[in-house]
Formats: sequence, C-alpha cells, structure tokens
Amino acid sequence: NEQIADLISLPAENIKQVQDFLEAASGSVCEVQTTLGVHRDYIYVDTCAAQAKLIFPNLDLAVYERKATGEQILRSTMLVDIAHNAYLLGVPHELHQFIESIQEVTDLPLNPKTNFNPSQPWLNSDKELTIKDMIDYFGIDYSDLEESSLKGTDGQIRAGVIEMGIAFSKTGLAKFQEKYDIPSNPIRKIVGTALFPNEEANLDVQTLTGIAQNVQVWDFAFGGSFDFAKIVEKISTTDGAPKVYSFSFGLPETVVGQSQVNAGNTSLMKFGLLGFTFVAASGDSGPVLTPGNCSIFDAEYPSASPYVLSVGGTALNSSTGIEGAWIHSSGGFSIYNTRPSFQDAKVEAYLKSGSLPTNANGVKYNTANRAYPDVSAFGAFEPVWNNGSFSVVGGTSGAAPQFAAILSMINIVRFQNGVGPIGAPHQALYQLESGVGRDVTHGMNYATSRFGCEGQYLPGFPAVTGWDASTGLGSPKWSTLVAGLGGKSQSVKKVEEVKEEKEFLSLN
Repeated sequence: NEQIADLISLPAENIKQVQDFLEAASGSVCEVQTTLGVHRDYIYVDTCAAQAKLIFPNLDLAVYERKATGEQILRSTMLVDIAHNAYLLGVPHELHQFIESIQEVTDLPLNPKTNFNPSQPWLNSDKELTIKDMIDYFGIDYSDLEESSLKGTDGQIRAGVIEMGIAFSKTGLAKFQEKYDIPSNPIRKIVGTALFPNEEANLDVQTLTGIAQNVQVWDFAFGGSFDFAKIVEKISTTDGAPKVYSFSFGLPETVVGQSQVNAGNTSLMKFGLLGFTFVAASGDSGPVLTPGNCSIFDAEYPSASPYVLSVGGTALNSSTGIEGAWIHSSGGFSIYNTRPSFQDAKVEAYLKSGSLPTNANGVKYNTANRAYPDVSAFGAFEPVWNNGSFSVVGGTSGAAPQFAAILSMINIVRFQNGVGPIGAPHQALYQLESGVGRDVTHGMNYATSRFGCEGQYLPGFPAVTGWDASTGLGSPKWSTLVAGLGGKSQSVKKVEEVKEEKEFLSLN
C-alpha cells in the first residue's frame, strides 16, 4: 500500500491545501472531520448537510427514497456527472487541478437487477444448468487443489464477493448447497453490513461457493454508490482478504459520468497492482443504448474499465450441445476508455472480420476504445434460491462468479507452485496461445430497451472465431487455464515479445 501511495499521491503540500479548504469553515454549524486515505489520493469528509453547503456553496441537497425498501439517502438535486465538476460546486479555482472527482454527492445507489423470467423466448437456452453441469462443462478437477492449501490463511487461497447495498441469505445458501449436493461451504467472513436481502446477492454467493467448492469465500458489503476508492482501501487493508472478487453491478458509462469513471479507474488500477483480481459482469442490456441518445452504443461500467476482467454471458443448447452468445449479454466499446494495447491484435482482427453491425439503424460506436467483454461464462438458466424457493434466472451476474470461482482456484494452484496471485490477468489471457478454453462462435447480442430507449431492439455484435464483442475470448476450460496461468506455463509469449504495460502487473 505504501508503494502505491508513493506512486500516485499528490505532493504533501497540495494535499494540505485541499484539507485546509475543507476544514476552513469547521465549527460554523458543525465540525468537519477529514481523513486521508491509505493511498493518499482520497480524502474522506464527515460533516452535516448544512456545513457541507458552506464548503460547497452551489450544492443543493435533497432526500431520495427507494420505494421498494424505504431506503433514504441525501444527495444533490443535480443528478448529472457535470455536478462532480469542482467549479460548479464552488471549489476555489486554484484547487481544481488537484480534485478529480467529488463522490457520494450526486450519485444514487445502484438498483439491483430484477429476476428474468425463464419462460421468455429470448433466453436462448432450453433447460436449467445445475452447478454440476457447469463444473462438468468447465472440466474442473478438484484434485488439483491440495487440502493443506484450502485450509490456509493466505488471501491467495480465498475468493470474495463484493455486494452493493444488498445482502445474501445464509439459510438460502445452505439450502442451495444441499439441493445440488455441494459440500457445505458457508461464507467464512462478512465485512461490512448490508440490510436488504436480494436475489442478486444470493446468486453471487451461491454460484461462487458452488463452483469454488471448499474454497474459503468472504463477502464484502458496501453502500450502493460506485465509490471504488473506498472499496479498494477497505479490501486492501483487511488482513487475509481474498485476492479474487466477483462484482455483479453496473450502469451505462454516460450515467456514471467521465469524472467518476476516471476516478474509479485509478482505484481499480491500484487493485490490480496490489495483486487483486476484479471480475465484473459485462451487463444484461446487450450493447447498451446511451440514455437520451438511442443512436449511440454506450458501455457498461465498471465492466468497460480496462482494469477489470469483464465477463459476458453465453447460453447452452442442450439438444445440440452448442454454446452461443446470450442475446442480452452486454458488450461493445467504451465511451471514455481508450483501448489498452494488450487488446490490439485480437480486436483489430475482429474489426477486419466484416462481422460488425452495419449501422443500418444509424447506431454509432467507437471501435478505437476499450473493447469488452474479455471472456464469458454461462448467462442463462442459472439456478438460485431466493425468497423461500428455487428458480432459474438469466444474467451475467451469474457468469461473473463462475469465472471468479475458476480464477480463485487457479490462484490456489499458483500458490501450490510457489507463484504469487494472478492480479490483473488481462495481458496474460490475451497472450495465451491456446485461448481460455472454448471459442464461442455462435449467436450475437442485441441492444434492448433501457433508460428511455424503450421499443428499441437492435442487432448487436456477433460471436465469431477469436475475440468478439459478445463473448470476448470465449468460455473457460479448467485444463487450459491451469496450463496457461497455473505457474508452470510455457504457453504465454515471452515478456520481451509483449509491449510493456506499465499499469498492469507481470505474472512473473
């Protein structure tokens, strides 16, 4: 953590300038307490609403309430990204260059995704996928994991789930594991407090513990806002915290806003540099239509960040055995993030394949930017216990914990081979000569109604040989990933053959 702070923090005198500004009016109405984050790039401010108005004179606050739960939160009435601009909030001009983003002021908590009805025809799969089906299809061999490693205390042999304002059911987890003959594997540690039970959280922990059997799984509960600085700091300063995390939330980049995206990217970059792996669901709206401008394909954040591993969704036809792109799996190109060089070869091949949308509907997207997803896993007919009963759902919120479970077990194999955690795995995955396992070449995603684009249902990106904007590099196969990432691989190109990426850790 200290090395990261030295790398990215402002000079001490600039930090003091910002703290002095925040504390200048302390006591006028109530006290102002500021705390410098562990990486010295984030200042926590604790004060009352009236005092906040004195600090930020242009700030207009109101109470918002979520009807479904009664949850209340205090936020600005300017619920747009531009309100994060220090100038509009009344911050002195000389401090603008030091302030990238003002968070938890205009951003509302995330709204967890709803249950998809499996009877709807767009779920192009035709039967429930049990946990055993997934394990068999991925070819997971638990004998590769030594019992002594599974009982260790190092974070590298653990897996984690990050929840945003919602909670899982301990009873439901036990019932799920009993129904599918999964060895009892309760959540070993819960960090934080979540008050609202939700299907999303149940799907996350049930899928992760079901596939990562006997692996120690922790649950981190945070508020509903995209405050990745707080998330990264909490996890990185918790002793024994897992090294791989599943995250199943997202919003269009243009809703989150560029300043929030930039600030989040900085925090997520730190996460990878510290040896952590952030696995995010790509989203469930196909190529996301931009709110207020349905002629532009937006992107899902944080999935379209170059510092997270984005997982799209696939569906399996049980009659033919063909795995194809799940049509609601989000994928495409970022609005704000430029394309990292580790993607260039794969994405350029896709762009030259002649398989992109023809723009017959006038929809635009920026192919020079970060492309997503990176990989995929099952996104249709996933089992879950919720609210007293079992059901099947669809969504990349099930795909993310599937891939995170596999990477957490790869980390255990690496641990056994005396190799450190994977960290940010992107560059290594894109350089694997044998791919990630199965190249998905059927189906495509579709842009669907969301955020004012009701009635739109537009063809998106087809799955083809190689990387594509529906399924990424494909779905995982255990033996392929163990051979490529397990610590004894010769299938990753030599370091000198790969363009150096300063923002990503080497596997060596």
